[in-house]
Amino acid sequence: MPFFGRDRETHVAENTIDARSGSACLFVGEPGIGKTRWARQIAARHDTVVVSASPSERMWPYSGLSATAAALGGARGAAIDRLLARGRDWPEHLLAEEISRTLHLVHDEPAVLVIDDLDEMDSGSVTVLSFVFSRLRGTGLTVIATADSGGDRHDFTGMLHTRVQRLSFDESVDLARSVLGPGTAQAVLYTVAEFTGGDPGSIVRVRLTPREAVGDDPLPLPLRVTDDRARRRRDGRLAGDPRVASLLDLLSVGPVFSFDRLTLIAQEQSVDLDALIDDGLVAVHGEFARIADPARRLRHHASLSADERRRLHAQAAAAHEETHPATFLWHTSFGAPDADREPLLRAAVDLASGGDHLGAIEFAERAMAGDLADDVRCRHLVDLGDALVLQGHDVQGRHYLRRAGRAAEPTLRARAALARLRATAAIEHVVDETALAVAVDADDGRTAEHVLCESALLHLWHGEVGRARLLVEAAIEHGVAAAETAVLVRLLDELGSDTLTEVTVDTGVAALQPDVEVPIEQAVLELSVAILREEYAAARRRIRWLLDGTPRVAPLWRDHLLCLLVTAEVRGGDPLGAREAVAAWRREWVDGRTTDVATILVLASAAALDPLDAQAGDLVRQGRELCRREGTPTLLPWFAVIEGGLALNEGRYDDAVSTMRAAREGIEAEDPALLRVDADLIEALWLSGRHAEAEHELRGFEQAALRSPRRWTTLALARSRAVCASDRDAARAFRTAEAVYRTDDAPSERRRLARARERCGAGEERIVLRRLPRAETHDRTLTPQERDVVALVEKGLRNREIAASLFLSLRTVELRLTGIYRKIGVTSRAQLIARLHNAAS
Repeated sequence: MPFFGRDRETHVAENTIDARSGSACLFVGEPGIGKTRWARQIAARHDTVVVSASPSERMWPYSGLSATAAALGGARGAAIDRLLARGRDWPEHLLAEEISRTLHLVHDEPAVLVIDDLDEMDSGSVTVLSFVFSRLRGTGLTVIATADSGGDRHDFTGMLHTRVQRLSFDESVDLARSVLGPGTAQAVLYTVAEFTGGDPGSIVRVRLTPREAVGDDPLPLPLRVTDDRARRRRDGRLAGDPRVASLLDLLSVGPVFSFDRLTLIAQEQSVDLDALIDDGLVAVHGEFARIADPARRLRHHASLSADERRRLHAQAAAAHEETHPATFLWHTSFGAPDADREPLLRAAVDLASGGDHLGAIEFAERAMAGDLADDVRCRHLVDLGDALVLQGHDVQGRHYLRRAGRAAEPTLRARAALARLRATAAIEHVVDETALAVAVDADDGRTAEHVLCESALLHLWHGEVGRARLLVEAAIEHGVAAAETAVLVRLLDELGSDTLTEVTVDTGVAALQPDVEVPIEQAVLELSVAILREEYAAARRRIRWLLDGTPRVAPLWRDHLLCLLVTAEVRGGDPLGAREAVAAWRREWVDGRTTDVATILVLASAAALDPLDAQAGDLVRQGRELCRREGTPTLLPWFAVIEGGLALNEGRYDDAVSTMRAAREGIEAEDPALLRVDADLIEALWLSGRHAEAEHELRGFEQAALRSPRRWTTLALARSRAVCASDRDAARAFRTAEAVYRTDDAPSERRRLARARERCGAGEERIVLRRLPRAETHDRTLTPQERDVVALVEKGLRNREIAASLFLSLRTVELRLTGIYRKIGVTSRAQLIARLHNAAS
C-alpha cells in the first residue's frame, strides 16, 4: 500500500523515540487503516526491524516474547532469552518482574523496537510485555507498537495510547490518485475519497474502468472493490450480532433508506435502532437513514454475493414503493435497466439542495447509467451542478455542469455559466470570462445581471477595480442593471472608482437594516459597502441575522458572509472578535476547499491584528508567493501594508518605510482609510530619524483627511500628530491624542497609540504621588502597566472596557487596580481619581 499522511502519528512516535530514556507508545486503530505500513516506515527511519505478531502463533506460549528478544538482539535480547529458558514455568507476574529488572541492569546502547499487532500475540506474552513496557524508563529502550483493540483491553493501560486516525480528505485524494492513475478526473478522486471515508484499506481496493476514471462513464456506486467476503468473516468488528449485520446489509445496497420503514424493520428483527444511532453506526438525515461510515458500508456491500444483493434490492424496493418513488426506482433499476431515470435526477437535485451531496451524487450516477433525453439530462444536470456549487462542492458541481453539455435555452445557458463562474473561481481562483458572452445573450435579465455583477465582485476580490468597473458599465449598457448593479456602483464609489453612468435604484444601503429581506447576492454587496463606510456594528448584526436565519443560507454564501464578518472585525480593530470570526469561518470550510490569495490576505490581516497570533509573517509570505503564481499582483500592496506594520512593531523602521511606500504607490486611493498605511508610515519615518519627511507626510495626511473624513482617519491622524510632536513634549502630545479616543473606538488603535507612545519616549514618564500619612513599605512609583490602567480609569472607562483596550483579562485589570489602590493608599475608584487630580494640581 502506498504511504500517505500520518504526520501526527509520526510526530508522536519521533518525540517518544527522541526522549531516549526508555518509554513505550501504543498506536491503536482499526484494521486496514495502514498501521503496518506506517510501522515499517518508522522502523526504516531508525534502522530496526518490525516484530509482526501472527495469530497462528497464539497457541505457543511466549512466542511473542521470544520474537521480541530476537528482534532486540545484543545484550538485551540475550538476557531475555536466558530468562525464558529458565522461567517458562514461572508465573507470568514473576517472569515479567524479572525481565523488567534485567532490562534496567543491562548496559546497552539506546534502541528502538517496533511491534506490529501487539494484541495478536499469545496471552502470556501480552501480559508480560504490557507490564515490562509500562516500566521502561531508564532502560534506553523505546517501543513503538500497534494494536487493533488496545483501547478495549486492560493489558495495555500502562502504555501511552495514541489513536491512529483515518486519512484526511486531501491525503485520501492523493492516495486515490496513486491507485487509479494520474489521469483520473479530480471529481472522480473526490468522490472516491468521500465514498471510502478516508479508509486507506478501502481506497487501495477500488477498481474503475479507464472511462469511469476520467469521468466519461458513470461511476458504480457503491464503488467497485476487490472481493471482501474473506475479510468480512475475519473482521468481527462489523457487527457481532447477526441481526445487526443483516440490517446493515440492507442499508448498504442503497444510498438512503426511509427512516420510518427502517424503524419498522428493526422492530421486526428485534434490533435497537436507537442504540445503532447512538453508537454512530447509523446516521439520520431528514427523513432518511444510512450507514454513517462510508467505509463500513463499502465493506458490507463488497461482502455480499450477487444473489444477496438482488434479494436486498427487492426488499428495499418493496419498502419504498408507496412512499418514496425515487428510492424505489433506484433499487428496481438494477433489475429493470430500461426504466425511466428522470426521477432519479430530480431526486439528486433535491438531495443536493438539501445538503446531502453524497446521496445526490449516488442518485445522479445511477440515473446516468441509463438512457436519458438530452434536454432532460442537460436541464437536471445544470440544476444539480448549480446546487452542488452552492453547497460548496465546486469540483463535483463543475463536473456535472461539464457533463450537461451545451443547453439550447439561453436562460439555462446563463444559469450554467453562473454556476461555472462560481466553481472556477473557487477551484482555480480565476474569473471565467466565457460566462460574460453567455450572460449578454440570456433572455432573463436577472440572471444576466447576476453573472456580470458576480464577475465584477470576483475581480474586486482580486483587487482588480478597473475590470470590475468595466463589467458594471456593461450591465448598464445592456439594460440589465437593477438593484444589485446599483449597490455595486456604490461599492466602487467607496473604493474611489466612479462609473461612467449613474444608476439610480433605491437599495436602502444608506440605512442598513438587519431584518430586511433582499436577495443574498445584494445583501453581500450591501455589507461590503457598510464595512467600507465603517458601519461595523450594523454589518455584524446583519451578518449574524443572515447566518442564523431560516431557511439556512447555502454554504457558498455562508462562506462569503463569514469572510465579511472577519473583515468587519479586522477593519473595526477588534482582535478578539477577529479571532473568533476566523475560527467560525474555518469551521465551515468544506473538504477539498483550496485557499486563494484573497482568503490568505484576510487571514493575514486578522493575524496581524492579534498580538497572540504569530502566523502573520508566514501568511504574508505565502500570499506574496500565491500572488506571483496566480498572476494577481494587484493584491501585493495589501500584503505590503501588513508586512510594513510587522516591521514597525519589530523595530525595523527603514524596512517599514520602504515597504509601506511601495504599498501606497501600488494603490492610488484618495481616501487614506482604505489602505490605512499613512499613520504607520509617518511613525516609521519619525523613528528612523527622518523627521522632515515624517512632517511632510503628516501635512499630506491632514489634507487627505479633510477630503475623506472617517473615524479611523481621525484616530490615525491624532497618533501621527503626537508622534511628530514627541520631540518637544511627548507626554502632552500623547495626552492630547488620547483625548480624541472614545470608549467605542477600535481597541487595536488604542494599542497602536500606546506602542507609539512607548517608542517615541513618552513611556519614560512616571506618575509619582505625594507621600501619604500612612506608613507604607511599597514603592510609590507606578509601573508602566499600572499607569496605563490609571490613565483609562481617569477617562471614566470601566474595568471591562479597560481590559478590552489593553488586551488583558478582566481579572488582571482587577488585580492591577488592587495594587494601585495599595500603593496610593485609597480604597475606591472615586478616591483614586480625586487623588490623581490633587497630585496634578
